[in-house]
Amino acid sequence: MQRAEQTTGAHIEEDNLVVGVDVGGTKIAAGVVNAQGQVSGRIKLPTDTSSVEHTLQAIALSIRSAIQAAHVPSQRIKAVGLGIPGIVDPAQGVCQLSVNLGWQHVAVKAWLERELQLPCFIENDVSVAALGEGLYGVGKGQENAVYLSLGTGIAARAIIHGRLYRGAHGMAGEIGHTVFAPSGPLCRCGARGCLEALAAGPALARNAEDKLQRGESSLLEGIMQEQAVADLRAEHVFEAAARDDALAGQILREAGQHLAYSIYLLAMIFDPQMVVIGGGLAVEGSPLIGATRTGLTHWMKQAPVFREMLSQDAVRLASLQGDAGIVGAAALAIAEARTRSFL
Repeated sequence: MQRAEQTTGAHIEEDNLVVGVDVGGTKIAAGVVNAQGQVSGRIKLPTDTSSVEHTLQAIALSIRSAIQAAHVPSQRIKAVGLGIPGIVDPAQGVCQLSVNLGWQHVAVKAWLERELQLPCFIENDVSVAALGEGLYGVGKGQENAVYLSLGTGIAARAIIHGRLYRGAHGMAGEIGHTVFAPSGPLCRCGARGCLEALAAGPALARNAEDKLQRGESSLLEGIMQEQAVADLRAEHVFEAAARDDALAGQILREAGQHLAYSIYLLAMIFDPQMVVIGGGLAVEGSPLIGATRTGLTHWMKQAPVFREMLSQDAVRLASLQGDAGIVGAAALAIAEARTRSFL
């Protein structure tokens, strides 16, 4: 059985608690959360994707481990919320498709409720991160906000009048699979030139790899040392850019321009009070965020309507960071539990 990585915080004293679970392709993070968004008993567990059954068992283990690590009686746990990467039907509790988990039409809610004897609620992982930042993070108090997640993939979700806006298929705000360059690189969704294929973490690494293979000079060659160029990762590009490498800086500037344009589009579509940037690539002071802000300045000069709708100060980095998924999933569970009057 996999060993969980645990960190315990201050004990939560409220009677009604929920467990928030952030399910990823490589790890599962879980914690016990109260109505104020405070987290106790954080755990991280590797995701076993060898089979659907094994993945579900790993999720159940993460929930039990978090409750144990929080040192709270199990009867105080009223519900479980889960953020899952992929296309989710929250009403039926089914994950229709998750490339990261290798899932198709998995009845997550029904399986976990049988296993745990607790009400369980599921949603897309970016959606729950948006809920977390909107209710407990930097977006708290904003009735209308957009959350833009930058990492292995790129996606956005909108909070409208205090509620998550899903759209007809739960995909509203899927900016990562909007085509920005029709003749651009092939995206994993099958289209060419999607934002995700231009500016997500793997895209940064692929762009650098292509340029190195064409013979362009870069500090990346030294950073990689004896590693194969095919092992390049986004973190190497960031490291080289921080050392004023021209090639890495160019790659991040180009990606930042695409991200700035995506924020422009999101603002024009949803008219938010705030855009919150989260995910693994949303690092304060990084060249990518700097390039994105430079791009925003360009669009604010070019488009007076955009300038009136959104200021630079209204584009903020997420504050919950690693807890966004856990707290957001818990927020989902709290909202659903209250709706059903058992919280």
